Amino acid sequence: MSKAKSAPIPRRPLHFIGIALALVIIGAYFTLPFVVQPERGPSTVAVLTESKKANELGIFKTGVEVIPLAGLGILLLGIWNVMTPAASRAISLLMSVAGLLVVVYYINFFRDYAADEAAYISSMDSAFWIMLVAGILAILQIAIPRPVPEERYRITKLFGNQESVILFGLLLLIFIVGIANPRFLQERNISDILQGNAYIAVAALGMTMVIVTGNIDISVGSLVGLLAVISGRLVVAGLPSPLAWLIPLFVGAGIGAFIGFLVAYLRIPSIVVTLGMLSIIKGILIIWTAGERVTDMPADYHLSQMRPLGIPMPIIIMVVLTIVVVLWMRYSATGRAFYALGGNAEAARLSGLSQRRLLMTVFTLNGVFVGIASVMYSTQFQIIQVTPPPALELSIITASVVGGVSILGGTGTAIGSTLATLLLNFIRSAMIFINVSPFWLKAVQGLLILATVLADLIRRRRQRL
Repeated sequence: MSKAKSAPIPRRPLHFIGIALALVIIGAYFTLPFVVQPERGPSTVAVLTESKKANELGIFKTGVEVIPLAGLGILLLGIWNVMTPAASRAISLLMSVAGLLVVVYYINFFRDYAADEAAYISSMDSAFWIMLVAGILAILQIAIPRPVPEERYRITKLFGNQESVILFGLLLLIFIVGIANPRFLQERNISDILQGNAYIAVAALGMTMVIVTGNIDISVGSLVGLLAVISGRLVVAGLPSPLAWLIPLFVGAGIGAFIGFLVAYLRIPSIVVTLGMLSIIKGILIIWTAGERVTDMPADYHLSQMRPLGIPMPIIIMVVLTIVVVLWMRYSATGRAFYALGGNAEAARLSGLSQRRLLMTVFTLNGVFVGIASVMYSTQFQIIQVTPPPALELSIITASVVGGVSILGGTGTAIGSTLATLLLNFIRSAMIFINVSPFWLKAVQGLLILATVLADLIRRRRQRL
């Protein structure tokens, strides 16, 4: 007999706590006075942080910019809570960790206040106290009694999900390192981590689709370098910047389609094909460029340096493409077919799916995403190096695998690869701020890959039992 399904959990006021707290935090941050200063009077956070001169009282402000990011995280979790009230217990745990990111500023504030024997605490205005109380409530809401959820929505089940584990680890890492060294929470450091590595996250989106089908592409690092040089040289030669951004996408798609043809029609293993392509592309780069860097690009070429609405363009591209790929992989027929192909190629064939068409499609799409990543990479700085960052392909593959994409194919999501990219780069930055050699990052990457693959094998073995 099958188990009877439990009745759905109705939405109650407690399910809206996250949204309410987030709106309070974000609203107080941007609109209410944070401090009353002798000359400027009531000042918002924006006024306080606009310059050293604007901070008349010398108030500690390192990390205050993290508060709206934490508020945004609580808002998203709150929306998730309303959409899926049965998962309320598990979501409340993530929400409490996001609340820690609000409180971490205040911990560092009062430490600095005590160390400097300051006397301006009475000058702090409504926003300061409102955000502190809201952050504490975000932590304490985990203690609110909630209905017992279905088995699939229990905390243990949710944290069997790789994306939730990475998100939890990322938030906890920021909190711990932010306490150990407040400079880690500076806006410039957070921004550099997010926008400086966004191109890796975009390349990992294409890699995610390839690995989901049970294949791999180890030529992506060299291809990023080649397409970046092509884009830079075209714009230096006088091609309009928009065309110089688009052409690498078409070239990448063409190279990806060629790889897909060799894998799909000649049945050469993808690791062999892409290993060969890696050497070919490196050779082409050396012969073509003779080691000379690309310089003198026009100002309007630097897409990654643009900041529409004050947000760095790489972050916008990373977030938008992640959302697009998540939705496409989940709801489109081709996206679902990728999972079917990677999960069981023979069953996919018997169900009428064309393995050749799917392989051609996935490698072509991967080439497009590598092309986008190459443009983001080439427009970051004033100079384009002819060689990409060392072991770039390892970073891209690691982001996909650690993000929950099974190396055997059939499972994984784009949001997991993006979160893993952020986690790995936050770890790299954290090592610097806590005086650990960044060379240990390679060891950490290796351990994370081994742990993820081992967990995947154990999970698959349990499913067979």
